[in-house]
Amino acid sequence: MIIAIASAFGLVALTFMFHYRALLWLGSRATRFRISTQAKVLFIVVTLFLVHIAEIGMYAITYGVSVSVLELGVFQGALITDAMSYFYYSGVIYTTLGLGDIEPQGHIRFITAIEALNGFLLITWSASFTFLAMGRFWPWENRCGMPITHVDTTLVNERGSRND
Repeated sequence: MIIAIASAFGLVALTFMFHYRALLWLGSRATRFRISTQAKVLFIVVTLFLVHIAEIGMYAITYGVSVSVLELGVFQGALITDAMSYFYYSGVIYTTLGLGDIEPQGHIRFITAIEALNGFLLITWSASFTFLAMGRFWPWENRCGMPITHVDTTLVNERGSRND
C-alpha cells in the first residue's frame, strides 16, 4: 500500500512539474514565434494536447509496472495485454470519462483515484491558460464594431443594481 501511495503522489509531483514547465515554456515562447496570433493560439492548444498525452503515458507506464513488476493489483473486465491497453485505461481515468469496461483491483485503485483528480486539475489548468492566451493573442478589437473595453450596461441602472 505504501508503494501505491508513494507512486501516486510521486506521479502528481512529476506531472505538476512537467505541466508547469510546459506552461512556462509556452508562455515565454509563444510570443517569440513569427506567426499569426491565431496560429499562436493553435500552437498552444496542440502543444497542451501533446503535454496531456505525455502525462497520460506517465500513468500508463506506472500501471504497467504496478501490475507486472510490483504486483500492486490487477485489472478485471476487458483484457489488458499491451501498452496501448494501459494507455487507454489511463486516458479514460485522466479525463474522468468514467467508462467501466476495466476495473482496478488492489492498491492500484488508489493510483486510479489520484489520477482522476490530477487529470481534472491539469486539464482545467490548461483550459485556464488557453483562455488567458486567447485573451492576449486573439484579435478581438473591432471584430464586432466596438472596442474590447465596451461594457454592456443595458441591465444595470445608474446605482449599479440590475434592472430586472
